[in-house]
Amino acid sequence: MLSEDSSEEDEPIAVTTTHVPQERGDVEMGGLDEEEDEDMGTLADDPTIGKPPRFRKLYAAVRKDPWEIGPWLDLMYEVQQSLQHIEEARPFYILFLDQFPTSAYWWKQYADHEWRANQLDNVRAIFDKALNQIKCPHVELWAFYLQFTKSTVVDPITESHSPEDRKRSRQQMAEAFETALDRVGYSIHSNGIWNQYIHFLKDDKEPQAIFSIRKVFQRALPIPMMQLDNLWKDYEQFEKSIPNNEALAQNVFKVLRPKVDAAKSILKDRKALMDPLDMDALPSKTNTDPQIDAWTQWIEFEMNNPERVERPKWKAKLRYVLECCLACRRFSAEVWYQYASLELPDVAATSTVFQQAIDAIPDSCLLRFAYADHLESHGNLDDARAVYESFLETHPSAIVYITYQRFARRAFGNKGLDEARHIFKRARRDTRDGACTYHVYTAAALLEFHGSLGDEGKQIALNIFELGLKKYIHVPDYVLSYVDFLSHTNDDNNMRSLFEKVLSVMPPAVSKPIWDRFIRFEQTMATNGGDLTSVIRLEQRRAAALADDPSTKGLLGLVDRYVWMTLLEDSSDKLFFDTYGRGTVATTSGLLAPAAAAASGMLSSRTTGGASKSSKHSVDLASYHGPPLPEFLKPFASQLPLGVTWNGPVADADMVFQALCYAEFPPREDVERMDARGIDADGNVNVVTKRPTHDVFRDRQKQRLAKLN
Repeated sequence: MLSEDSSEEDEPIAVTTTHVPQERGDVEMGGLDEEEDEDMGTLADDPTIGKPPRFRKLYAAVRKDPWEIGPWLDLMYEVQQSLQHIEEARPFYILFLDQFPTSAYWWKQYADHEWRANQLDNVRAIFDKALNQIKCPHVELWAFYLQFTKSTVVDPITESHSPEDRKRSRQQMAEAFETALDRVGYSIHSNGIWNQYIHFLKDDKEPQAIFSIRKVFQRALPIPMMQLDNLWKDYEQFEKSIPNNEALAQNVFKVLRPKVDAAKSILKDRKALMDPLDMDALPSKTNTDPQIDAWTQWIEFEMNNPERVERPKWKAKLRYVLECCLACRRFSAEVWYQYASLELPDVAATSTVFQQAIDAIPDSCLLRFAYADHLESHGNLDDARAVYESFLETHPSAIVYITYQRFARRAFGNKGLDEARHIFKRARRDTRDGACTYHVYTAAALLEFHGSLGDEGKQIALNIFELGLKKYIHVPDYVLSYVDFLSHTNDDNNMRSLFEKVLSVMPPAVSKPIWDRFIRFEQTMATNGGDLTSVIRLEQRRAAALADDPSTKGLLGLVDRYVWMTLLEDSSDKLFFDTYGRGTVATTSGLLAPAAAAASGMLSSRTTGGASKSSKHSVDLASYHGPPLPEFLKPFASQLPLGVTWNGPVADADMVFQALCYAEFPPREDVERMDARGIDADGNVNVVTKRPTHDVFRDRQKQRLAKLN
């Protein structure tokens, strides 16, 4: 019918590496060198060797289900209580934080344990990873870092040190405060850090320290945070303590007081949104509802910019909220995408967020594709291609190949079609599970058809469909996608040939969508309006091939002649479709409508596989949990076959009713007289006229029913 293979061969596509933008705003905190860091990150095969049996039990529970939160917490609490030496506890901290890298609480516990062991370099490495690399937005962790910095940088400096050393240490401490406030200064719980910074500045004896203190006060007061009234009182005392400053102080108070009142009002709303949230919750892949609604409400609140600040400050506040959310919902692709979108139009910052998102959820198609689109939209085509290549290397799938083909076609201009053909060739040769399905053939064919000029694209598309038909001739969805394509090209001859070819080999169990489409084609799409005789013969063939399918018999078998979108279902035959199943009306939807919907989900039990209405009702009764039955009905209901699906022959209720109506029964008085005399319908006298006192058979029946109940 058509040529045997397509002509879309080409040379392999070169693979490039993704450019990783440098992170911004990180503070130098020191840390381990590469060898020490590698030693810290290397775990023993079993860190519980030589430990008590309880450790082994808890560790086994963690290894059995790595995403179950409870066993992890039990293990870490046991570590804190039983392992005082950091050399013994360190492997468990590393194990836990490799699994939950955004858990700021346990980073703090780890750093504290190392600090108590006087392992200062390790503490610096912990802070560098948790605060600079992972960017934990945790106020208590930042406060602990400031405490450590003060202890190691400021406190050792005495009057005996040179003025340069004292100035250098204070400068380093001030930079640490500024970094902490840049990261978490917008939190409602950051008041402690602001107060510490102010007290630190007050210790400076230099005259210009007054200006620094005033500046920090005026930065802090408009921020909605706890204990604002106390901070306002401290500021009033500070301004009044300056000689000859009363007039300036009053003017400043008039300007700042409305901002403080507005901040207190916003604090009330923000606190109400934050109170329901567990900010220390551990992210889990098994928890599908980690306070989603509460987090969404807070994010939407901040997106509306309630403080009406300028865009840079608004972005900083929203960035903090999103980082808090990701600390607890690290596997939420939607939140990662919101975070990346926030960083626009900064291409490098957006790319950094996307890379962090992919590190967290490496198998997310949506995040990878969005990242590639971001790079493509900013002209970084090689980096975008590298995203697809790396994804194919680690997570091959049909959707990746299809999206990669579309990218290549549109991104590389005149060479795009050749690039897309080569990707299709690679997909066909990819033997990994799920890498190349029939969807790849359909997408490649349509890309050729719509992406080429003239008849060349049509012919190549036909070749691709025929190539796929060799592998997927038994798959209704693929066949229907081929049929849709031929219907758009108005190719009657090839369409009939395809129908006959497929129906000759396709199992009847899955062929009904093909038969239905064949009949609709002859009725509505054939040249010159079709032929009714051909339609009738085709319906008869379908009925013979699908002998057990009631939807091919009677009036239901004619539905495909007259269907047009949903008009027939909404017509005056509503009662018919309500009775025999509204799903029997197959739509005439456009390209690539799935056959599975027509074959299963759209059909009622009356039209699929011969299942009866009575069997459907029995299942419904079994699954229905209504109010309790009255006591007098329970003995009767216990004898009914409720919940038992009947798979045997099903009688037509209308025919049974008609038969009963036409049956000739004896008059009632004759029946009563025969019953009184112990005579049955044939005139024989019954031997036993009374039910025995102890009926063994009935007793056994009751026992069986009792066991079933």
